[in-house]
Amino acid sequence: MPVSRSVQWGSLTGMRKVETPEQMTEEYRSTLLKIVYALASTEFASVEQHQRWINQGPTAEDRFIQAQIAADEAHQGFIDCRMLRQFGKDGEELADKLLTLRMGQHPIAAFNVPMESWVDVVGFCFCMDLVAWYHLRAMEDCSYAPLAREMTTMVGEEKFHASFGARRIKDLVRDARYQNQCRAGSAEAQKTIDKWYPHALDTFGSATSKFSASAVTYGIRRWGNEELRQMWRKDIDPQIEKLGLRLPDSEKGRLIH
Repeated sequence: MPVSRSVQWGSLTGMRKVETPEQMTEEYRSTLLKIVYALASTEFASVEQHQRWINQGPTAEDRFIQAQIAADEAHQGFIDCRMLRQFGKDGEELADKLLTLRMGQHPIAAFNVPMESWVDVVGFCFCMDLVAWYHLRAMEDCSYAPLAREMTTMVGEEKFHASFGARRIKDLVRDARYQNQCRAGSAEAQKTIDKWYPHALDTFGSATSKFSASAVTYGIRRWGNEELRQMWRKDIDPQIEKLGLRLPDSEKGRLIH
């Protein structure tokens, strides 16, 4: 998606996009900082989750793609950190903090959950990277120009990760050769979807979040938490059902509503 010069939605519609922290109101600044910090935290946490499984995939393609995913996530995280550092001392402190966090310390709960098998890696990509794709899509052409420009590459990278997960989930259900290579099949595919589906729903955040509403009002995100959550469900639920797998209970295992 091309990046426009003016704000396309929200209370700032028609104004020139924001280019520097000096142009921001305090509320806009705090909202944006929170978004970029949360975004960066998921990138580095995802690398930590994936790193154990680099070179562990059952095929050469799996191993290559797993390494590419980890590299993409690390690259995105460092881009976000550079963005945070433009906000002065508090932004620099947030960026530095991100590089010290380890499993169990990450601010978003799903990213403290380890991947326990190769099938779990596939399930994470299928469910969680699709969540990430919707989050990034919401910031395409957003009111903060530097972030909007970064979305032109990040959105495509995240779709690649999610598409890999969707393809391999399908192979686990329908491809006898891949099932043999993984020593897993439909039952394991169902188990990993059951694990990551509630985490994915929670990762969108609270349906009544004032922060989410502010992000939309300021043109930083195009859609709020609940709208994004329902968009994700309308996308992934038919994929699960088409494979003949059971759709997980959307309330079971949830921590955030």
